[in-house]
Amino acid sequence: MKITEWAKTQITVNEVGGFCVALLLVSIYFSTALAIAFSVVVAMLWIASGQYKHLPRTLKNCPVALWSLLLFGCFIIGASYGDATSSDSVGMLKKYRELLFLPLILPLLAEARYRRWVWNAFIIASIVTLLGSQLMSIQVFCVEAQCLPYFKSYITHGIVIAFFAFFVMHKVFDTRQELQMLCLATLLLCLYNLFFVSAGRTGQLIFVCLSLVFAVQRLSKKGLLLAVLVMAVLIGGFLTFSDKATRIKEGVATLESRLQGHSQEGEYSMGERFNFWQYSAQLIAEKPLFGQGTGNYTKAYQRVSGKESFNPHNEFLLIGVQLGAVGLLFYLGFLGSQAVYAKTLPEHDKWLAQGLLVTLIVTSLFNSPLLDHTEGHWFTVMIALCFAARRDVAV
Repeated sequence: MKITEWAKTQITVNEVGGFCVALLLVSIYFSTALAIAFSVVVAMLWIASGQYKHLPRTLKNCPVALWSLLLFGCFIIGASYGDATSSDSVGMLKKYRELLFLPLILPLLAEARYRRWVWNAFIIASIVTLLGSQLMSIQVFCVEAQCLPYFKSYITHGIVIAFFAFFVMHKVFDTRQELQMLCLATLLLCLYNLFFVSAGRTGQLIFVCLSLVFAVQRLSKKGLLLAVLVMAVLIGGFLTFSDKATRIKEGVATLESRLQGHSQEGEYSMGERFNFWQYSAQLIAEKPLFGQGTGNYTKAYQRVSGKESFNPHNEFLLIGVQLGAVGLLFYLGFLGSQAVYAKTLPEHDKWLAQGLLVTLIVTSLFNSPLLDHTEGHWFTVMIALCFAARRDVAV
């Protein structure tokens, strides 16, 4: 009798855990405070469900989670050296805490029905974000005094909408005929929002890359060639005729100026990034093997540049400065494990996991997604959601 009651309790806790992961994902889109609260609840449910006893098996069955913990372990070791204060080191560790959540979320989503809850939460949150952005763009309502057309930053907005567009592309192919027109309309709204409402160049680049990934995944060789040609024509038309392409043109002009050795900064955003990258590369060259230490980026950057910067807007450089080649090796291992083990997933989950990996890589080139709270938690939940579909994740 006691065994039966314990089994029922475990089922109940797992159900609540799956539901809370869905709520966590929704909260990530709209509220940092709620996201923190639900992440704590998820951690407590992981303990209450007894999954901590099976952590070694979870890590063995899903190496992506193992690489995530190993990368966080590098940050812990990095806190033991360098010139960063204890508060700076601990603060940086807190920012990367989402790396700990992969092995926690995976077993809570082992059952297909729990994963369906979270995918539905993803769809709902994405649609609300998309429609909300459109309404904010015409000032029907505002969430900030400036009335910007996104709930979080324009970078975050571009990332999540670009991946949602990729998700909808697959739905166009997979859904019933009567729903295809609705999916197509949603896809077109995503495109309009990305290129004519949002100012995020990262999201625009991600969408272009994901479109090519989708073409490789779902189209024949002729279809792939046609998709590339259509994409080239659309991008060319956008850059040539649309006044919304101004920031892209300014970024390209800044890049050309830097490559020609001109001293002017050019367009502010990209000009600053080039400074960040230049000085970050200098810091990596100083201590290439183990880096400057966890939490020491700001202090080290100020030492070589005379200016203040909290991150170089490049995840590879940020990890390289702090943890050197060793830390970069573990980050590449984290990314590489996703590429390798995505092939072991059911077909649809494999496609989405591959798209998510491309999204993370592109984002990491121009931002620091694991450092940023919203992006870091979003990527963690979405990676766990995809890889929980592995048949051997369940305990």
